[in-house]
Amino acid sequence: MENARYTRTAMALHWLMAVLLLAQIGIGLYMVDIPKRTPPVAFYYGLHKSLGLTAMALLLVRLWWKSRHPAPSLAGLALSALQIEAARISHRMLYACMLFTPICGFVASNFTRHGVSFFGIALPRLGWEDQALHLLFSRMHAGFAWLLCALIALHVLAALGHVLKSGTLVVRRMLPR
Repeated sequence: MENARYTRTAMALHWLMAVLLLAQIGIGLYMVDIPKRTPPVAFYYGLHKSLGLTAMALLLVRLWWKSRHPAPSLAGLALSALQIEAARISHRMLYACMLFTPICGFVASNFTRHGVSFFGIALPRLGWEDQALHLLFSRMHAGFAWLLCALIALHVLAALGHVLKSGTLVVRRMLPR
C-alpha cells in the first residue's frame, strides 16, 4: 500500500489549503459583524481579500500538481462504487467552489470604490462603482462560500467515517508518516 499514498507535495498543499480555508471562513464570518466605517473593517476585509487571492493561487498550484501527479489508486481500500463516485463528485465540487468563491469575491470588489489590495498593494481595478453588480457578485461569493462550508463539513465527516471504519486506509493516504 505504500505506493497508494499522495505525494508529500500534494499533502502539503492539501493541509495548507485546509488551514487557509478555515482561516478565511473564520475571518469572513467575523468581519461581516464589524460596524461599517471603522478601522477594523478595512483591516479584516483587506486580510480576507489577500488570503482569498492567496487561496486562489494555491488552488491553481494544486490543480497544476494534480494534473502531473494523479491521485493514488483506490484499489484495496474496500470502497463501494457508490463511495468512489460520491468522493469523485464531492472533490470536483470542492475544487469548483474553491475556484468560484474567490473569483466572485474578487469581481464583486472590483465594482466598489475600495477595489482589491494584496497585503497592502493596490491592484488595478477591473470594474467601476456599480452597486447592483457588486451585490450580484457578493451574493454569488456568499453562496459559493456556504456551499464550500457544507462540502468541507461533508469531507471531514467522510474522513471521520473512514477513520472509524475498521480496516480502511483512506485517510492515511493524506497524512504524513
